[in-house]
Amino acid sequence: MLANYFHGLLPGITMLSAEDSLWKELWDYINGKYLTVEMGRYEHLNMGTGTLVTARNIILGICIGIIIASIMICYEKNRKGKFVRKIIKEQCFWPEKAQTLSELGFEKNYSIKSDLRRASVLSKVVKCVEREAFEARIRELREAHIAEKGSDKDFVMPKYNIDFNTAHFYIPDDEHYAADIRYDNQGSGWRAMILVILVTVIIAVLVCFLLPDMMQLVDNMMDIIKEDKSVLN
Repeated sequence: MLANYFHGLLPGITMLSAEDSLWKELWDYINGKYLTVEMGRYEHLNMGTGTLVTARNIILGICIGIIIASIMICYEKNRKGKFVRKIIKEQCFWPEKAQTLSELGFEKNYSIKSDLRRASVLSKVVKCVEREAFEARIRELREAHIAEKGSDKDFVMPKYNIDFNTAHFYIPDDEHYAADIRYDNQGSGWRAMILVILVTVIIAVLVCFLLPDMMQLVDNMMDIIKEDKSVLN
């Protein structure tokens, strides 16, 4: 029976192995054809293929970092920023003016809910009235426990479970200007993000193709400088 079980797994394992092999061959082709640095002959530069590959990888790493950062900024300012700007537009700057997600029109936005539920940048900007009341009550209980026991050693810190059907949210009045600037969507739209990604990809591709030529140019310049010095001497 056990043999039959493993026999049934063999087609799936074989398929996964074939897929891994296919992806590996595809990566090897792309890396060999487009991302491999062709080593030139540099008489005056003390570097080898390893140095060029390292330089290429650093530049490509920077390009990848720029792409990831542009995507994150665009998402923050256009998705989460829309929620922040809605709170500011409704002037929810005090606990008594706070509104629920349903009133703000974000009751079905699971990304916003996820950020508000955990310790995140958004949850530090947007305050929850019920959470603040809960935390204030816990501080009172903790202080009473310390006054009675002399320490908070045996004090059990309860966890707050947010109810998005009744929870009210606001941005403190003295912080909403900073939040407005932080989540301003000017110049951070999807078109700007796509433009940044395209420019970065073009730069990365040019680096892979032109880096050896750039090194060769530097080597030639050093050769010219060396010849000029020998003529002067």
